[in-house]
Amino acid sequence: MNFIHRAGLYILRKKGKSMLLFIVLLLMATFVLTSLSIGNAADAAEENLRQSLGGEFLIAFDYSENNPYLKKEQSGSNFILYSTQQISPDFVEQVRNIDGVKACNASVETLVDCPDMHYFAGNIPIDQEFVRTTKIMGVWKSEENGLFTSGKISLCEGRHITPQDKNKVIISKDLAEKNGLKIGDLIKTDKNIDLEIAGLFTPRELEAISEQITTYDKIQNLIIADLATLVALENGPAIQGFDELAVSVEDPKNIEAIISEVKNIGNVDWQAFTITQDTEGYDNATASLQQLSGLVSTILIVVLTVSIAILSLILTMWAKTRIHETGILLSVGIKKLSILGQYIAEVVILALIAFSLSCFSSGLIADQVYGILQSSQESHVVQEDGDASQSNNKSGVDASIHSGEIEVPDLDVSIHTEQIVLLFILGIGVVILSAGISSISVMRLKPREILSRMS
Repeated sequence: MNFIHRAGLYILRKKGKSMLLFIVLLLMATFVLTSLSIGNAADAAEENLRQSLGGEFLIAFDYSENNPYLKKEQSGSNFILYSTQQISPDFVEQVRNIDGVKACNASVETLVDCPDMHYFAGNIPIDQEFVRTTKIMGVWKSEENGLFTSGKISLCEGRHITPQDKNKVIISKDLAEKNGLKIGDLIKTDKNIDLEIAGLFTPRELEAISEQITTYDKIQNLIIADLATLVALENGPAIQGFDELAVSVEDPKNIEAIISEVKNIGNVDWQAFTITQDTEGYDNATASLQQLSGLVSTILIVVLTVSIAILSLILTMWAKTRIHETGILLSVGIKKLSILGQYIAEVVILALIAFSLSCFSSGLIADQVYGILQSSQESHVVQEDGDASQSNNKSGVDASIHSGEIEVPDLDVSIHTEQIVLLFILGIGVVILSAGISSISVMRLKPREILSRMS
């Protein structure tokens, strides 16, 4: 009779002990599997957030005295401050080709005078020289511009601006209808440069009636153009490239590595620029998930440690009551290794049954945990999103530079095959370790010592 057969017979004979050990193993497995499921859900949700939110860093002019390329020129009654070291389209292209970069929002702005255009009026008086002007924004690729990626405006007709374009523009559909324009029509400027309409956009919302805004700052009057157009319109050193570049990355964890790669791009004097990171949205949204992951790891370690301690204690107490049985087995020629194999097999057999049933008990608990965690996470993300919005409004941050809105992560607290496999690996390891520890006190006795205790 081999040790596995003896183990099975012992389990059937000692139903009370076997049932108690089975319950302990079932509870242990349920706690472990539930912890693994919650931890996996938190990790998956954090991964989804990294993909949906991403991160962003901004490359812009350094307007301090540290920038040797900074120039100040008088224009009428105003001063123009600009840097002669600017962001070139080639540099933007190289940044965009770095692994992990999701979008490059390069832009530069100025005012353009279109004598034949009729604009939507603002409510702030402006100087006579600016009455016929509106804001024109030069972009690298309009589809990667923050206004479009944030959903503040959307392309409704025509196509986007590309780096290869020249004298192509996108205007609002409202402005086109107000002036009787359509795709392919030309807009004349005071610089004898005709702007061809390549696309039309619609804003998600307009400025409030009570909002103080100039005519040239109204979203309906905005003209989006290629960089070559702004260079030609300005016809001076103030605009020869972009003055800022917002780089969106797929994974905020890689933002430092990507910035290092950007700084290694040649032909750029970094005295002229500053780099500012923005991972606040991701950091706020994942704060609770990271806390949950840490808590789950702690719980898992505690559960495994307590399980080893409890199992070792129970099995040690039982082993001491089996000295008589051990002595008999030794007397009939069964080796200690085979006896130890029987004791371990008894626990392993019960553990395999308990671990299998724990898949159902853990599934029931996971369903309850899902609802609790999901409602908790929703309230946390909404709170953080609201705080971030208020902070942006107070500080004057333009929401258009952000790549998207914060979404509530989907916490998929369910049992997966890999978690079950990990449970069996961890569980069997704990069982063998506990059974081995509990059997040391008996297995180290010599046959004569066992017989003397039996007497």
